[in-house]
Amino acid sequence: MNLLRRTAIVSGLALLAPRWASAQNQPVPGASVVDSVALYLLPTDGVAEQAAAQVARALTQDTGLWVKASLWVPPGPLAPLPGGQQFAGEDYLALGSTLAKRLQDAGPRTYFIVLTDRDINARSQNFRFQFSMHSPMQRTSVLSVARLLYAKDGSPAPGDVVSARVQKMLMRIVGEMRLGWQRTSDPADLMYAPILSVDDIDGMDLAYTARTRQLVR
Repeated sequence: MNLLRRTAIVSGLALLAPRWASAQNQPVPGASVVDSVALYLLPTDGVAEQAAAQVARALTQDTGLWVKASLWVPPGPLAPLPGGQQFAGEDYLALGSTLAKRLQDAGPRTYFIVLTDRDINARSQNFRFQFSMHSPMQRTSVLSVARLLYAKDGSPAPGDVVSARVQKMLMRIVGEMRLGWQRTSDPADLMYAPILSVDDIDGMDLAYTARTRQLVR
């Protein structure tokens, strides 16, 4: 992996925790710490354990859910999809089921989010790419930060922009899969759909979503 690219990923994720905390003032009711972990972040490929741990602490503070990060997870011998360098998101979804059996504090309702820096797509390749994929049956989502690192013209995005994109996409997954948020046509909301480019993500507003979805008082 290109060292500069790896550094950008880790730096962008590391910036997430201090910026996220200012986006919301009140935690929402969540799981008690006496229950199983509500959300597990699984760093793989070029995403560092330390960055995932920072993100987990921020998510715990801001959602009221008990969030932890696992140690770095080897993705296994994955091969790119035919005709390019994208990887099948379905292969990453399987990591949640695998880790669920090994993490002692994971319970039957624990949800897993795999973090990768590889570009992903559905195995069917019906779309050009996918930022994320979800499998409620496997209780797992995968978030790819590959395209979050760049502007539409292919130039590297500033670290604070990368950080904001990652936090929005993670909170979007948490909102949909754990907080019951529905998708919307409002481009300022984190649940705006469909997301077609990083411009759509940049247009989402954490503070606006916190207000409209009553995450702050």
